[in-house]
Order: sequence, then structure tokens, then C-alpha cells
Amino acid sequence: MTLLVATPLIMLPGGFHRFVLPKLAILFLALCLGLLAPATSRPGRPTVLILAAIVGTYVIAALSSGDLSAAIVGRWPRYEGLPVLLLYVGLLVVGARVLGGSSASTSRRYLVHGLCFSMLVLAPIAVAEAAGLRPLGGADDIRPGATLGNATDLGLAGLVACLLLLPPALWSKNKLAQIGAAAAGVVTVTSGSRACILILVICGIMLFGFKAFQLLKSGKPVHAIVALLGFVGVAAVLSWSIPSVAERLFSMETVTGRVYLWEASLQALSGNMLLGLGAGHFVDILPSHLSDAFAKNVGTEFPADSPHMLLLQLVSAGGLFFLLSVAAAVCMVLVVGVGRIRTSPLNEHKLFLMGALTATCGYGFALMTHFTSPGTTAVVCVLAGAILGKAPVQNEAIDSPRGRASDVARISAVGLALVGAIVAGVAASAEIPMKSGTDLAAAGEIPRATEEFEQAKALRPWDQDIDLLAAQAFAVRAVKGDTTAAAAATTWAGTAVERNPSSMEALTALSIGQLGTGDVQSARKTLDMQIERSPWTSEPHLLRGLAKASGQDLEGAIADIERAAALTPKPERALNILSELYVVSGQTDKAIEVEERLARAR
Repeated sequence: MTLLVATPLIMLPGGFHRFVLPKLAILFLALCLGLLAPATSRPGRPTVLILAAIVGTYVIAALSSGDLSAAIVGRWPRYEGLPVLLLYVGLLVVGARVLGGSSASTSRRYLVHGLCFSMLVLAPIAVAEAAGLRPLGGADDIRPGATLGNATDLGLAGLVACLLLLPPALWSKNKLAQIGAAAAGVVTVTSGSRACILILVICGIMLFGFKAFQLLKSGKPVHAIVALLGFVGVAAVLSWSIPSVAERLFSMETVTGRVYLWEASLQALSGNMLLGLGAGHFVDILPSHLSDAFAKNVGTEFPADSPHMLLLQLVSAGGLFFLLSVAAAVCMVLVVGVGRIRTSPLNEHKLFLMGALTATCGYGFALMTHFTSPGTTAVVCVLAGAILGKAPVQNEAIDSPRGRASDVARISAVGLALVGAIVAGVAASAEIPMKSGTDLAAAGEIPRATEEFEQAKALRPWDQDIDLLAAQAFAVRAVKGDTTAAAAATTWAGTAVERNPSSMEALTALSIGQLGTGDVQSARKTLDMQIERSPWTSEPHLLRGLAKASGQDLEGAIADIERAAALTPKPERALNILSELYVVSGQTDKAIEVEERLARAR
């Protein structure tokens, strides 16, 4: 329980991507210890069969995917491949083992209190970040996510904790639960996630409304009104008093962006619904299914690695059968949870079940605009398992063949979880040289940067994205005219393309390196290939325009730069280059028009 509730707080200071792999290492260790802990209940046979179906359908889809290694181990940055799926399944089993049943009150209380302390740590960090400060580092122009690394993940962590803590806070008068629920609510609101805030308000109104109804029936109408209106008032004041949060509440930019992304995702999945694309392959397939409207309104500078909707994410990773298996598990959680809440007396266990079911449902609804992540999904899996736990294991004959087989499977799972913790820990340590290599590349220390990236690759040889990330770091420096960085970008990007020929990001880094080393013909071929695959991506058009300009093909360069400017919501860079090209070509009137467009864009 300690490791589980501490996971949202775990990060690796000084790492390149500090948030995922360290959390995975701790979660695998938590799974290992959870499987060794004395059991108070067990998952029923239907639950076990559904979990087996989830894993089985995923494996079948992975074996059928175009990139087996990515489907098995996952891709940067969340690495949600088969090991992480097994981790989620294992944590659900652990939740059933140690949190289910009437005799698990101590474990449940420990989980509740632990989440309270986690939220008390996260709340001041979230408030500071909402105020524009960066206590954990990060650029001023991005939405930070405290120790979760993503603002919506931060909101999800607060949402799940708040919904779990609200029932004991309202009905048991548990002071720590009340403080923890308030802190979790602050975390949710200050994250700026509209989906999380909306779901928190809806679920909060339901819980406070039920409490108000009870107060009204007991002859306390004033208390009832104060309880309900007080919750709504506090949520409104928090939301409108923080400028960054209030601004997002009325912004439609990401809402329309999600719609465009879902349309493109459906296009990408249209011929692969049955078995999906394979985990981690979405980011490479999506660019071939975009549109001018997507490029203009959303932008293609930062390729999406998920459809940002749980249903589409599940289909993408494992196909329709995988989706149906997960849906069956969700339905079982709902049916069992509602049934047990209705038949249980109002005690600690019932309040926990109410909070666990509300938190699980709230998390699921929030994922209709987001994606899963180890920092948030793990706790929900444990809560789902706690709902499904049944029949004390002490009532069964542990010397029976079934009991012995169960013990063998459990000990095997313990061994695999321990291996997972070690591998994830070693993989997380690679984030240190990755960060160092990126910083050295930006400073122009190319040989030293190469050594750091080689060290990271030795620590994480299974991760195909290290080559890509190194190539992108060198490409950033190559754009500034560093020919040594351009040569390094060409080398690392070439390896990345060899491992994953469909990666548009790797091809972009390769073309930048080729341009920087003066190999314009090779760069033109690489960019032609990119544009043929995805004519809606802005960067290849921009780079090809520069390549044509270097070959004195000013007419072709102008056409490509015009196209690049039309395919991005932020055309300032392309318009600046376009203005210069018009001046060089002697078309001053066109240059003046472009300057006017540039002024409007700014």
C-alpha cells in the first residue's frame, strides 16, 4: 500500500523523461509484495477468465501487428506494452486479494490514509504550478503536471483520490479523509483539466446530493442546503479564481482538436478494427490519415501517440476483441460494485466500495478525452480488484490441487514482477544519460553527447526510440548550422528509420541531418517520401522548400513554403522564410502581402 500510494509522487530528478519508468519500477515492486501479502479474499473465476481474455486478445493482436517488438514492449514515453498490461492485471488481482472482504479493513484504511498524504504533497505543487511557478522545473509555456508529468494525469490522480475519499469524508466524519478529499479536489481543479473538473463536479453533486437528501429526511434542511451549495460554491470559486484554470474552462481549442483527432483516428483504424494497429504503432500510422483541417486547426508539430479516447486506444492497441474483453471487466466491476453497495450495511467497507466504484467510473469517463498512464491507471486497477474480491480464501482447502496450482501461479507471478521491477529500474537509470546527451547536443558537445546516448542505449537496448530521441536532439542543433550535429543526426536517424521505417519523426530528423551535411539530393528523396505518405504534415514541406531554395529552384521553394504555412496553426516561421524568398526572387509586392499575413498571425 505504501508503494502504491507513493507512486504518483515518484519521479527521477535529472532524467530526460522523469515520470514513467521510475513509477513502473515501484509498481512492479508493489505487485511483487502484494502477491506475497496474506490474502483476505480472491478474484472469482469469472474475473480470472475475463483477465485471461484481456491478455490473450492483446497477445494475438500483437503477434499480428506490423511491429512485434513495439507491440510487446511498448513505445516511449509510457511503454504500455505486454509487461505493463500484465502489471495492470496483476494489480487488479492484488486489489482483490488484500482489499476485498470484511477482514481487510486495516489495508483499506491504510490505502485511504496514504492517498490523503499523497494529495497533501501534490496540492501545494499543483497550486504553485497553476500560479505560474515551476518548483519541479519545466518551461513556462507548457502546462506542467507536478510529479505526474502531464496536467491531465495530475487531474486524474486528484479526481480518483477525491472520489474515493468523499464517502468516508461525508459519512464517517473522518477528519483525515476530509482534509485529503479537499486537497485532492484542489489538485484536480488546479490541473486545469476540464474533463476531470466536470466529472468531479458531477460526481460530487451526486454524493453531496445524497448526503443532503439524508439530512433533509432527518429534519436538517439548512444543513442539507449548506452541504450541497457549499460544494458547488467551493468548486466554482477555485475554478474561477485561478486565471490559468478559468482560461482553459472557456477555451474551445483542445475540444475541437480532440474532434479532429478522433476523426483521423477512426480513419487510421478503419481497416484494422479487428486486430488493431499494435501498441505504439498509432503515432506512425496516424500521419497518413490526417487532413488539411486537422493540420490547420491542430498542427502536426507534435504527433499524437494516442487517440485520446479510451475506446479508440483499446482498439488501436489490441482490436475489437481486446476492447470487448476490457468492456466485460468494466461491466463486471459495475454490476458487482452496485450489488455489494446495495446489500451492505453502512459501515467502513460500504463507504470504501462507494468511493472505489465512483472513482473507477469517474476515471473511465475522464479517459474519453485522455489516455491511460501508469501513474493513474495502477490505483484504479487496485480499486477495481477490491470491488471484485470475493469469498475469504481461508474457507478453501489450500492443499487441494486447485490451491497448489494457484500457489505455483502466484509465486511465478512474483518472480516475473521482481524481474519487471529490476528491468524497469535499469531502464529508468537510462534517463540520466538521455538528459545529459540532450543537453550536450544543445550545447554543441557532439562527441560527448554521442557517448551519453550510447550509454543510454546500452541500458535500454530493447527501446527503439532511443535512436529517434538522440536523432531529434542532434537535429535541433543541426538546424543552427552545426555540421557535426547534422552528421550525428543522420547516423542516429538512419538507425531509427532502419528499425522503424514508418516513423515520420525519424524521417524528419534524417532529412534535417542530410540537409545540414549538404546532401541535398538525399534530403529531397527523404522528404518526397514523407510528403507522399502524409501530404498534410507541415515540416516536410518546409524542409523541402529550403532544399529547393538551396538548389536555386525558387518557384518550387515558394510553393512548398506556402503549403507549409497553410498546414499549421502557427505559420510564423514559414511566413518569415516565404517573405525572404519573395524578396530574393524580386517579388516585393508578394513579400509585402506575406508580411501583412505575418502581422495578423502574430
